[in-house]
Amino acid sequence: MKFKSELKHRKWVWRQSFYNASRTDYSSLTESEKAWLQALNESLRQIESKYSVIMNAKCNELEARVTDSSDWLMDFNLICVITLYLREDDPDYKEDDDNILMEMWEIPNSRDREQDWGFGATKVHHAEPSAHFPGEHHCYLYHQLYDHCYLDWSDLFRIGSIWVDIKIDEQSGVLPVPSVR
Repeated sequence: MKFKSELKHRKWVWRQSFYNASRTDYSSLTESEKAWLQALNESLRQIESKYSVIMNAKCNELEARVTDSSDWLMDFNLICVITLYLREDDPDYKEDDDNILMEMWEIPNSRDREQDWGFGATKVHHAEPSAHFPGEHHCYLYHQLYDHCYLDWSDLFRIGSIWVDIKIDEQSGVLPVPSVR
């Protein structure tokens, strides 16, 4: 895997590369490159739109089970893993490799989730009022990639496909065992 990030509010990761590497200026990109990036942005927005509904419903279901004293579930972890794979024509692509460019982990928590920020808040324009992106509206995942995960625009062009996994860990906690007599 080339890069990894947990998408947590107020936690920026992977800063070393950002500070040590030269960055491509957005204004230097061609119109076709910007159009490709906006198509990626739209794909990520659709993922957010589709999976935030699923994640919220599952989170509510699991929270209801936790509060139900007759259910064995005591806690849970619900994670949406978005995996970005390299294009097959990328110089680092290897037939016998996983070819993962980056893996992002979105960990929703409906109990204290900010409604106007984060995964699934697709009506919020995260890039505004940035003068660097006139007329563009960026979804949360796209914004995370270039702003909080510090990927360069050239890194984003390496994306060939996106895979989404929803992972649920159901935890029962400590269960009593009858004592031996």
